[in-house]
Amino acid sequence: MARMAMNAKSNANPWLASVYGGVITAIVAVAFVLLFQAEIPLLYIIALLFTGIGPVLGYQLARGALGSDWKSIIGGLIGAIPILSILLWPILVGALTRGQSIGKLLLGNIISIVLAVAVFLLLETIAGQDPTMFGLWVTLALSVWGGANAAFMTAWNNA
Repeated sequence: MARMAMNAKSNANPWLASVYGGVITAIVAVAFVLLFQAEIPLLYIIALLFTGIGPVLGYQLARGALGSDWKSIIGGLIGAIPILSILLWPILVGALTRGQSIGKLLLGNIISIVLAVAVFLLLETIAGQDPTMFGLWVTLALSVWGGANAAFMTAWNNA
């Protein structure tokens, strides 16, 4: 574990972090959507909380230090509580991750939410509000949120 932290890159590529964060968040979002459609409340709430881990894991993967900082992963998990996540996610992740500024993460999170809502509304407009496509649009919106946050975490890293 310490060896991985020593080999971590301080200047990782934000584009790569965005891809990693988006893919990880999308995989968890698919689980969330499938459990939501199956109407299993406890499991889909847990899956929704796990979407908060996607950007943190994408940031760690891009730095080459996956699993080196468990505090930030726990902060991403707790910070993904619906409605509160606008403020809670950047505060917890910023406080528990070395080299991250809470203010920059808050700004990045707000920009990410705006991007995700824009993607969701654009896709809903194109689909003609087809209810069968709702799960796909939620998955894509969450993956945009996760990818953008991972890119912001990587680009604005102070360490």
